[in-house]
Order: sequence, then C-alpha cells, then structure tokens
Amino acid sequence: MSDLEGGRILVVEDEEAIARGLELNLGLKGHRVELVGDGETALERARQPGWDLIILDVRLPGKDGFEICQTLRRENVFTPILMLTARSQPDDVIFGLKLGADDYVVKPFDLAELLARVDGLLRRHAWARRDSGEATPARRSTAGRVEFGRFWIDFDTWQAQTLDGVKELSRKEIAVMEVFTSRPNQVVSRRELLAEVWELPHHPNTRVVDNVIVALRKAFEENSWRPRHIQTVRGVGYRFVP
Repeated sequence: MSDLEGGRILVVEDEEAIARGLELNLGLKGHRVELVGDGETALERARQPGWDLIILDVRLPGKDGFEICQTLRRENVFTPILMLTARSQPDDVIFGLKLGADDYVVKPFDLAELLARVDGLLRRHAWARRDSGEATPARRSTAGRVEFGRFWIDFDTWQAQTLDGVKELSRKEIAVMEVFTSRPNQVVSRRELLAEVWELPHHPNTRVVDNVIVALRKAFEENSWRPRHIQTVRGVGYRFVP
C-alpha cells in the first residue's frame, strides 16, 4: 500500500449503525473494509495477514477489545490498532495503550477526527513497511538503545527496563520517547507531540498526549507527583531529563 492508496481495514464493532457508517465512509475514501461484530470472530480474522489497520471496539460480545489487543500483541501481530471506546476514564485509555493499541477515539466520535487518525495510522504503517518490512514506530531512533537513570529503552525491539521489569512499550509510548530522547533537556510542547506523533497539529484536545505521559511516568517514575525524568512545564508541555 502506498501513502495515497486505500488500505485494507478490519472494523470490529457490534453496533450495526456505527459499523455500517464506518464501512460507508471508509469506503468512500478508497479503503477496503471488512466488518466483524463479535470478539471471537474478530480475533480469528485479525490473526490473518494483510491488514493495514484494525478499528477495534472495546465492548464486544465474547472477547472484549482489550483481550483481543493483548492477545494479538503477545502473538507478535503488530497491525496498527485504533480502539473505539465509550469509556472516558483515563485509566481505561491508558490500559488500552499499554496493551499495545496505537490510538483511540472516544464514542460518540467526530467522524472527521476518526478519519484523520485512520489516515495517520495508515500512512505510518505504509512508511514502516516500506522501510523494513515490519511494523515499526512512527520514527526510528538512530540511537537504538537509550539509557537514563536506572532505566533503558531499546527502540528497535520496543523493550524497556521499567519499574515493573522489562516490558514492551506501545507504539505511541515509543514514538513519544523518541521525540524526548532526541531533544534532552528541551521543552517539547503538547502541540509538537500532537504534530510529530499523532500528526494532528491543530487538534484542540491534547488529552491524548497527557494520557501517554501518565503511562510513561508509571513506567519510569518512582514518584509520579514529582517526576525526575519526564517533567511538566506548566502551560506548555514537557521536558525530558536523562
């Protein structure tokens, strides 16, 4: 798939009106869409090769979206996943991202925003496949492995030494840390992170950035209220201190 061609998208959604609406609007943009309405079938189909994106609802009959996402990542299936959730609690969003989801949209969603996120994920997936033949983060670090304090991150394997041992970071966590480690001790605004990681420079809601920061602090900060490495610059964004 080139940057301008349509992608092959698996839509996992049990609400028929939403599923059909996504099928119609994604089809109008040139994408090939398959609809699945239950968790068991979704996991079976998602395991098959050839998908460019999975749009995955959290609430499903049978297996829920969290279980499907976790299972796929454990089986080394790294097709980009955009989660749809009616749950607005930050902990649920963070949980999905830590399981390996690449992005999320909260229902009821704005169609234009969802389509923009789909375009961004498909574009980065195409770049990654062209570069190496494998799913990789949005930006590849030239450093390979970066150490800070008692922690380290390997940008080639997505593995990191965290407070809970060696863990695999999500695509968004890796991409944010690549921005931070490429600009140590510099202030990085939320808008810059939206532009570089999410490709949404003008989006009014920066909460998606803050949610990933919360997840990263849980991984690398012994005291998240007084962070040592990922510091808040009030009113602007964040500063990474190695």
